[in-house]
Amino acid sequence: MKGSFRLSMQWLHTWAGVCAGWIIFLIFFNGTAAYFKQEITTWMKPEIAAAIDPVKSVEGAVAFLRTKAPDAGAWIIHVPNERNPVAEVSWRPRPKPGVAPVEEDDDDDDRIPPDRRASIDANGHPLAARDTEGGDYFFQFHFALHYLPVLGLILVVLASIALMVALTTGLITHRRIFAEFFTFRPRSGARSWRDAHTTFAVLVLPFHLMITYTGVGILVFFLMPWALFAHYPNPQGFYAELVSHPRAEAPSGHSAPLVPLTLVLRQAEMIWNGGHAETIRISNPGDDTATIQVDRQTHDLVPGAGNSLTFNAISGALVQTSPAPNAAATAATAVFGLHQARFARPELRWLLFLCGLAGTAMVATGLLLWTAKRKRNLLNPEYGSRGFKLVETLNVAVIAGYPASTAAYFWANRLLPLSIPSRANAEVLCAFACWGAVLAWSVRRPKRRAWIEVLGATAFLYLALPFVNAGTASRGTLANLLQGDVLYLAFDGVTLALGVFFAACALWLRCCRAENDLPPAWREQRDSIGLSMSRGSK
Repeated sequence: MKGSFRLSMQWLHTWAGVCAGWIIFLIFFNGTAAYFKQEITTWMKPEIAAAIDPVKSVEGAVAFLRTKAPDAGAWIIHVPNERNPVAEVSWRPRPKPGVAPVEEDDDDDDRIPPDRRASIDANGHPLAARDTEGGDYFFQFHFALHYLPVLGLILVVLASIALMVALTTGLITHRRIFAEFFTFRPRSGARSWRDAHTTFAVLVLPFHLMITYTGVGILVFFLMPWALFAHYPNPQGFYAELVSHPRAEAPSGHSAPLVPLTLVLRQAEMIWNGGHAETIRISNPGDDTATIQVDRQTHDLVPGAGNSLTFNAISGALVQTSPAPNAAATAATAVFGLHQARFARPELRWLLFLCGLAGTAMVATGLLLWTAKRKRNLLNPEYGSRGFKLVETLNVAVIAGYPASTAAYFWANRLLPLSIPSRANAEVLCAFACWGAVLAWSVRRPKRRAWIEVLGATAFLYLALPFVNAGTASRGTLANLLQGDVLYLAFDGVTLALGVFFAACALWLRCCRAENDLPPAWREQRDSIGLSMSRGSK
């Protein structure tokens, strides 16, 4: 404990933020991008048409599945919507007699082999889109750091707890937090960074508290799994009770025609009072025991637990309606829904995106504040500078370098040959290679020059990205303006805005004099030393 409770909380706030600050920055940055992960995936697959009729796409998906997997045990169709313009289909093999079917997660395409899933256009033809992780890269990086599935998840859990501690202690430390929100002192060294840090923290404080609390709540069973294992020897049993799907009957072997899915979808929309279907599961297709399960689209529901309707696949009659979720399931899906914002309409999604940017800036300014406050300690020869240099290097590599690697990821999507094997993994490797190069560069270069050079390179990568897209794809900025393609225009607008921001930061660092970066105490000390030397010379 320090001299007082407030000083103790200030110490805890500082070191909780510094020790986990770079991981928290990556979590915020990738989580903010993940708000538009589906739109990013669509941009990274320019072969996909701008818009597809959902009804025609579903009919084409059924026609494709009849040809590709007529003897499958189940067909799964993800219905197109305003965010995903194609139908994603997959299928399960029919289990052998006497063998229990293997349960698979229909919502996780990564667990389904590539030879059992496809993207279908309205004519029932597979889309020959380039292999890419798209926006899922940011989503996976957000909670598992991509290449570290287990260790990354542990680090994200610890960083989330550290963020919760930092937010709580920050509220205690800043007693006049709302008065400080309206205070900004430019060209004042550490004070300027502190004012900026406080502003970004208070500006969207409810968002910071909500996103941190729900993030920790999602990982609660990873943090405290004892209650789950005390009652369930296998965690799958718990999740099966939490979100259950009706089990399909064994096929009889008698063939029967499938009812048109348009009739089933029309009935479901009437029952849901205008709600739309998200997933269609057809069990035992082509058999007289076939059923059609239609899950409601959860984009307009905060809890994220929509109704599920089961129809007879021969007559189209409603057979079963899923029971209302219990309190535990409703609470769990509400936490997931708030954190992932699947319910958000475009306007609210953009607002959350801006809140995520504010959170990213809050973490960045906090890390820069730590170095700005400790620069004066370098004048003391007894002060160990290794920790300071480490923090300064990581600040350059993460705050300025990781956005550069993100731009390199988009560049690789456009420039890598379409025929190379494991192309999706190659795009990610290009991003990490760029990030590693920035880290090596920031280690060897003087930090002020490293900031200017890395920020300048990042600005170039973002500003040139629309031109790279126009030169390598048929959907450039001019074509999008003529066609009114909002998605591509918005993507180009965001990349240009980021490029201008990083360019402005680089120019500001280059144009401002080094003396303006010194804290006032340094300038006073320098002026007093200069004055005494001038008097001595006289």
